[in-house]
Amino acid sequence: MRLLGCVLIGGALLCSASQAFAEDDAAAEIRALKAKLKQLEDKVDNQTQREKRIEAAQAKAISQTPMTYKAPDDLCPAGKVCYNGVTLTFGGWVDLTHIYRTRNLASDTGSVYNFIPFAQAKNFYTPESRFSARQSRFSVVAEGNVGADTHIAGYGEIDFEGAAQTANSVATNSFNPRMRQLSVTVDRNDIGFHVLAGQTWSLNAPSKYGIDPRGVDAPGVIDFESVPGFLAARQPGVRVWQDVTPEFRIAASAENPQTAFFGGNTPTVGTPAVGPQGTLNPNLLVNLTGPGGSFFNNANNLSLNQVPDFTVKASYDPRLGPYRFHIEAWAMYRQMFDRFNFANHTYDTGAFGGHINAELIPKTLELQVYGSQGALGRFTATPFPDATLAQDGTILPLTITAAAVGLIWHTLPTLDIYSYAGLEKAKAAFMDVGSVPFGYGNPLYNNLGCNVENSPAATCNGNTREIRQYTLGFYDTVYRGNFGTVKAGVQYSYNQRFAFDGVGGAPRTDDHIVMSQIRYYPFDK
Repeated sequence: MRLLGCVLIGGALLCSASQAFAEDDAAAEIRALKAKLKQLEDKVDNQTQREKRIEAAQAKAISQTPMTYKAPDDLCPAGKVCYNGVTLTFGGWVDLTHIYRTRNLASDTGSVYNFIPFAQAKNFYTPESRFSARQSRFSVVAEGNVGADTHIAGYGEIDFEGAAQTANSVATNSFNPRMRQLSVTVDRNDIGFHVLAGQTWSLNAPSKYGIDPRGVDAPGVIDFESVPGFLAARQPGVRVWQDVTPEFRIAASAENPQTAFFGGNTPTVGTPAVGPQGTLNPNLLVNLTGPGGSFFNNANNLSLNQVPDFTVKASYDPRLGPYRFHIEAWAMYRQMFDRFNFANHTYDTGAFGGHINAELIPKTLELQVYGSQGALGRFTATPFPDATLAQDGTILPLTITAAAVGLIWHTLPTLDIYSYAGLEKAKAAFMDVGSVPFGYGNPLYNNLGCNVENSPAATCNGNTREIRQYTLGFYDTVYRGNFGTVKAGVQYSYNQRFAFDGVGGAPRTDDHIVMSQIRYYPFDK
């Protein structure tokens, strides 16, 4: 019993000692955890202070040299440049185009339809070969979110098709940059409402989807003058549009007006085959020459206009199974204006048109259709005049019919083959005083010398009645990678110009053009 008691007493003492040791270990572990927690707290405080110092330094740098600041990589999209919440996207290309044509027009842009010479002119018999880099282009979009539902974007685009008197092809080829587009757009995504102010494509220019303020669904050709039937005006103005549904949109614009009269700066009266040359009313004003202080070139006249051109448009983009489809229609109001016999005179007119872009075979065969009619001479590729004048100064608008159709075959992911056919046609507008002819397309005008080389200019009025073009070409992506994209293409077009019938018949002429092009897109990767 004594032995058992000793054992029990020893066990109790041993358990008591073990419990004491365990309590000491727990206390030590708690103290160690508290020490580590204190270290973490100190580290967090140090990191917070460091971030505050970095933010202060960045804010100072932004205020002093803002364009040197870039958002962190995790906030700025790949391939973009970001500055203070604004994302910059660059675009454009470096271009070299070669043109060979059978009629020499001293042009490096492509088809100059209304100036294809008749056989009367010496350059009818001389071909032309030119290189040009003037179609090179640069663009930038600056955009950001003002709020959760408000997006604002500015867009600018230039090329080198400007040509001051010093911009010649003799030595330096120093051609001018010129403004193509410069605009700001505000989008309210919550209500689907959009506003644009600035210079952009006219609202009657076709879109490929919705109401696109920056781009147009242009024929995919090398020819800078595009295809007859495609309307291509860019002008300053204001535009609003509403997303009625995800597929249906409506738009309206007020744009800068101008009226191109037959003859340009000085309205023209054609020469008759017999009888005296007609002269316009001396008490007539249709154009004004801008003074030097107006910042307009004083070699160019500006027409008299008192109201903008107004255009309305609707677009619909249904998805028909695997097929993409776009259709749009528009109508435009224009007012033409002049002054004669001590009074102002206006003529209200307009035009209408539409456009279709459809996939005939998904991602393989694409159809483009363009059509329009009305007083839209200055919008055409020809270009036609908007109006001519009766002897007293009465405005006689020209009605133009324009149409084009094209097919684009995406044969490979890198290769497109395209073909287009287009025409633009004018309706004659004239008013005689006795036997003295006035207007445009007058059958009394002299065309006797249009097919006789070096005949006097007065013997070939040759007012253009119709322009046609047939085009075939391809464009291939030669390289796409980290250094951008390189594309190249070749195009052939057959161009025809038909004149109105006059004394001596209705002359016609044509031009064969072969164009080749290589482009480098440094921002397209």
